[in-house]
Amino acid sequence: MKDPIATASSQTASLTVAIFDASTRSAWVHSKAAENKAQFTGHPAEIMRGLGKGEDIVAIDVGASAGFAYELEGQSGKLEVYEVDGGFALVAPPRAWWAEHHPDHADENAALFDDIANVDGEELGELELASSKLAIVYLWDKNVPDNATVIDASAGTYQLKKRTIEAPWGASLVVMYVTTA
Repeated sequence: MKDPIATASSQTASLTVAIFDASTRSAWVHSKAAENKAQFTGHPAEIMRGLGKGEDIVAIDVGASAGFAYELEGQSGKLEVYEVDGGFALVAPPRAWWAEHHPDHADENAALFDDIANVDGEELGELELASSKLAIVYLWDKNVPDNATVIDASAGTYQLKKRTIEAPWGASLVVMYVTTA
């Protein structure tokens, strides 16, 4: 597997991210503190309500763009983006986490990352990119317009697929594919 083309991270081990057309990232509405959860507004609140219902992925609107939010994993708080046939693979935990936490499985770790190239998984939705830029943002980031990870992509419709690649010793590599439909 080639080196990642980008990384994104959260401030905690939880890795809930949103992906959408990067041209609308200035329309992201961050949540403000409130007296109770029901009063929270903004994109993070909308996402947490959806995920709280047990959904794997939550559809969101960011300005004129539709997007999705989901939790990849809760171990490292980081993801790597790799190019795959027809698009991208958002992968968590990243390669360095595997080397640090499972150093006795270097060959198996490499095989897990090689398996990312086999684009497959549960189909979760379609994402339309009009601007040729994909934004990846951490859910609670307070400055999305400046801090979003932006990936160059072709304009068009992308299929989202989620896949979990299990390691023989019980750890999991979680992959969200964003590939041309």
